[in-house]
Amino acid sequence: MYLADEASEGVARRFLAEVSECLVRLTRFPGRGASREAFGAGVRVIFHDNYAIYYLVRSAEVVVVRVLHGARNVEGIWEEGGFES
Repeated sequence: MYLADEASEGVARRFLAEVSECLVRLTRFPGRGASREAFGAGVRVIFHDNYAIYYLVRSAEVVVVRVLHGARNVEGIWEEGGFES
């Protein structure tokens, strides 16, 4: 994982724990994220610190499509097919 390589394993573990907590809350209220239909039908986004978590709501599950740092070129990633599930 990038964070473990660039920062430390401890930083990466804390980040994953925080994102996991965020996802648990998301499963309770999956419609709370902002719509990002430009990136695909049903794509939504929530934010955790400097990261955007893109996801889809499919019947009884939430499917995480991408977790991207806010400095990333989201449109470029989308144009290269980076939001296909």
